[in-house]
Amino acid sequence: PKQTVLCHRLPEAALVMSPPKRMAEALFRRDMLGPSFGHVAASITGLLLVEKLVIEYVLPPWVPTIQELELAVGRGMANFLLGAMTSVVSFWGVGLLLALPAIWRVEAWKIQRNRSLDMKMLWHAMPLITFNSLLSLVVVPLVLNACLPERSFDWQALPSTGTLARDVLVWMVVEEVMFFYVHRLLHLNKDLYASIHKIHHTWTAPVSIVAIYCHPLEHIASNLAPLLIGPILCGSHVAALSVYISLGTVHTLAVHSGYWFCDDNGMHDEHHAKFTVNFGVMGVMDQLYGTYQLPAGASGGSVAAAAAAAKGEQD
Repeated sequence: PKQTVLCHRLPEAALVMSPPKRMAEALFRRDMLGPSFGHVAASITGLLLVEKLVIEYVLPPWVPTIQELELAVGRGMANFLLGAMTSVVSFWGVGLLLALPAIWRVEAWKIQRNRSLDMKMLWHAMPLITFNSLLSLVVVPLVLNACLPERSFDWQALPSTGTLARDVLVWMVVEEVMFFYVHRLLHLNKDLYASIHKIHHTWTAPVSIVAIYCHPLEHIASNLAPLLIGPILCGSHVAALSVYISLGTVHTLAVHSGYWFCDDNGMHDEHHAKFTVNFGVMGVMDQLYGTYQLPAGASGGSVAAAAAAAKGEQD
């Protein structure tokens, strides 16, 4: 009789103990998925490698075209046009692609398996999403033209490996710290939350492109400023900065996708579900403040939490 009971319980135990393989697990070891030194080092190294690839191999053939564009329309307009092209690819292209699983109601790899996309709500969000996307196209070139030194726009003097390594480290530290404190303030201050941040949190189970469904002031202070302050402090080259912003955009879209192909082990999705945890980007600041928490079923997450989530789905 005991063997029969064990046999009936085995599938449930296997379900809890062996969650489906995530994209992040295929790329990194399981012990690198939390806000550990390994995770941070992998993020910095990955960004640096992509920067080197673009700067050394992808960009050089396009430099003459970019310089001709600047001569034809001026630096400001050229930056606007190049930013628009980058935005179409990185935000709208990748964003809509990452939204397809939610639109098609794909259940595999879904983080909040008991939630589905409300298409009417998404259509209602599109005007504000579009406005913030256009706002980025105006604000970012204006800020960079005003704050970066002349050498940042020299296409004949692209940054060296050492400069890129320094910049990447500063960028990611500034983004993690600044985003954490601004984001946390928007939650702790009741007036700021009610008048500004609550808009973003109408999505408790987000989909990729609602990453910028927020008050325009929040978009500038919480989304754009943490990305731009680091490069401004470093006087970074706009080529390297463009790669950083593009990858940052893809990261933001992925962590709002609602699926396990996010690269943060479901950390930000859990923030939308619980509101009081995971205010940072990589989880380092959340570890220091005791607000780091992974969702049920995440690598390194609690087995008890996963069991409770599985029971909730059955109910």
